[in-house]
Amino acid sequence: MNISKQKTGKNRDYFVKTKKKSPLVSKSAIFTPRKTLEHSGNTAMRKALKIFRGLLMVFGLLFVIMLALALTPAPFYMHYALGNDPNKSNDTTAFIPECVVMFGGAGMPSGSNLMRLYYTGAIASRHHIPVVIVHPKDSICQHEMGRLLIQEGIEESDLSFMTKGTNTRSQVMELEKAHPELVDCNLVVVTSPEHLRRTVKCLAKAGFTNVRGVAAREATVDFDLSLKKQDLKGNESIPSVESTNLRYTFWNYFQLEVICLREYTALAYYKVKGWI
Repeated sequence: MNISKQKTGKNRDYFVKTKKKSPLVSKSAIFTPRKTLEHSGNTAMRKALKIFRGLLMVFGLLFVIMLALALTPAPFYMHYALGNDPNKSNDTTAFIPECVVMFGGAGMPSGSNLMRLYYTGAIASRHHIPVVIVHPKDSICQHEMGRLLIQEGIEESDLSFMTKGTNTRSQVMELEKAHPELVDCNLVVVTSPEHLRRTVKCLAKAGFTNVRGVAAREATVDFDLSLKKQDLKGNESIPSVESTNLRYTFWNYFQLEVICLREYTALAYYKVKGWI
């Protein structure tokens, strides 16, 4: 019994010592990877939060700048500049148009398309020239646009549609394929003011040699919008906003800023792509 106890004790001591001296996995091997993962995860989260805060500050600053600019006439002139014909200064002789090409993209009826059709019909009727409407395929829109131009005195035989293409670049390329006769003729392009510069430059890049642009601008009005001497009733404790700048101009200019921001971004993209 004594011998067996001693053996048992020795065996116990052997296993205890073996466990202490030769562990299969150390504590550092167990816990170090977890700590590393936690540290790397925290680092990635901090970087993401830092980037988010930076973007938030940039967009916040941009928003404040846009609010400040909306109080000035700068957005009006930025939008007006986009609607100027970039080829007009190249005229050395009188430009006599031979065809009108209208670039559309909105529904029918819509303010955008009706404005473009108004200018297109006026030019075509004045010079007695054919009309090509570049517009995504939509039978209802095509029918309504054609009907409106026919009412303006355009002959149905002088009216055609080009319905291929999904952006300005692809539409210009498809126009060249469908109407190669237009490449060397005196072409008048009608589109929205913010879209005119990009359209004319795309046509020039595609090889159209004689292109002039007409922006479908809205007409301005000049009448008194004052609220003075008007009994509007309602809650008299809340004052009426008399300033037309706050009621209309500020919001119109802020909208123009968004339009200009989008279009100048598109111009930069088209320039990098080599499309203009």
